[in-house]
Amino acid sequence: MKNKNFYVIENALLNLGKNKGRNFLQGVMIFAVITTTVIALSIHNTSVAIIGEYKTRFGSEVNIVPETLADNLPDITAEQALLYSQSEYLRDAQVDEVKIGSGAIKLVYYLKSPESLDAFRTEVQDKGLPAGYIVDIDKAGYDRMVMPMEGLKDISLTFLLIVLALGCAIMILLSIISVRERKYEIGVLRAMGMKKQKLAMGLWVEILIITSVCFILSLIAGGLLSQSISDALLAGLMNTATEPVDISVSPQTVLQIFGVAMLFASVAGIISVSKITKYEPIKILMERN
Repeated sequence: MKNKNFYVIENALLNLGKNKGRNFLQGVMIFAVITTTVIALSIHNTSVAIIGEYKTRFGSEVNIVPETLADNLPDITAEQALLYSQSEYLRDAQVDEVKIGSGAIKLVYYLKSPESLDAFRTEVQDKGLPAGYIVDIDKAGYDRMVMPMEGLKDISLTFLLIVLALGCAIMILLSIISVRERKYEIGVLRAMGMKKQKLAMGLWVEILIITSVCFILSLIAGGLLSQSISDALLAGLMNTATEPVDISVSPQTVLQIFGVAMLFASVAGIISVSKITKYEPIKILMERN
């Protein structure tokens, strides 16, 4: 049994060398699909992480500002500002005062959690916040930073789904063509007594080796291309030059891409097995003759 298993692997390695043209074409297609997957997943995962950071940052920064810049608006005294800062909902007692014109100021507080906004608003109102002031996050700043990243996330996700669908379709087509081209070889091996399971395993080993090589090369190529593509997409979304977002291939992304690569190899293996089980050696050899 050990010798037969070794023969399956050895025969698979020999076939990779004998069928260079077909394997090269298959490798190019797999490389292209996995590389685009690397780019899409890297951009998507990075944008999701950044959106989470922005939501925490802007959701935790609370502004107390005048609803209008009316002259008769009562001032908030330093004692009141200090009183508002003494809250269990705040991360610390820091108070930033920012002048916004005509003597009016904006108070900035930092919450422990964005979910505490309503409770903090109620608390400062109970502590005597003058009418005409609003307590809220900087929605304009939030939208300015988060909306482009949301767009980038949606584009990368859509692109990823399209790539996966096309990748599976391509793998199915290549597998069908490959098995048909090797129909006579399959017939000979079956006539020599090789079981369908062993033959299917050999074909799966071949595609697994090709996919593994493409996986390594795609990580390198995708990592190099992700940053420039992300910069171009962000610039298009914001219609102006923007600060680049550092796109990286995280360990989580590597595992996800590895799963995608194995999915492609499995699809090819399943197709090969389904085709092989339909071939009978005598019929194949008779058709060849």
